[in-house]
Amino acid sequence: MGALATGSAAAVGTGAFSSIEAERTVSVETTDDSDANLAFYAYEEFEGDEEDYVTEGEDGTIEFNFENVNRDAVTTFEDLFVVQNNGSQSVQIRVANDPGEPGEDPIWGSGVGTDGPVDIKHPDGGSIVGGNFQQTRPDGSIELDTGDSLVLTVEIDTRGRGDDSWEDGTIYFEAE
Repeated sequence: MGALATGSAAAVGTGAFSSIEAERTVSVETTDDSDANLAFYAYEEFEGDEEDYVTEGEDGTIEFNFENVNRDAVTTFEDLFVVQNNGSQSVQIRVANDPGEPGEDPIWGSGVGTDGPVDIKHPDGGSIVGGNFQQTRPDGSIELDTGDSLVLTVEIDTRGRGDDSWEDGTIYFEAE
């Protein structure tokens, strides 16, 4: 009886394979940041002209531009932009480190929030900056239910950074 059971398992197999080639159809439709599943747009009730700091680029993605920020100071742009969950499920959202090599990004340096000058804060004042790009549910993430939005603040801390300027940096938002 034992030999029969062993022979049956060998005949069925383990499902292991070394290679598969399969052709499938895929369709991807993109949209502007303001209409996407995870939408980003300037907060219209920002005290000042939000378009001085947040614009929609030619490709439809949100862009930040901060000119004439004081040296050796903390400059806060309170309630500057909105992130909205237009998807079909709740997500944890955060700002993550540059997924490339540390130090590649002139805005973030080798880390976001910890040694980079820019921080993104939620309405309670806490940072949504957290950990490296591969972490799951890191400190700093905040839950955003379907249809909900958050008004976020940008804080730029130039203390101890001399007279450096940062150009062409990238903010990596992550939602899961």
